Amino acid sequence: MSEDEVWQAGRGIWKFNADRALSQDEVQIINTGGTVLAVARITGISKHGDRYALEGDLLRGDARVGRPTPCPHLSRNPVTYI
Repeated sequence: MSEDEVWQAGRGIWKFNADRALSQDEVQIINTGGTVLAVARITGISKHGDRYALEGDLLRGDARVGRPTPCPHLSRNPVTYI
């Protein structure tokens, strides 16, 4: 998948803590092996019933893409707010 496709698939629609997400500057979308697939600057969230989607600016070509995440998070949801 391209970074754009990863961002579209990973940014929502999920159940997550909206306040926690909004308190961060960036989000990393990682795979289950801990490799960064996309990085975006968080600009807001959109509500979809009882779920949310992140809104943001994809940082295409960010140097962290393709590397292990420096902030691993053991979760079913492969999204890390940083």
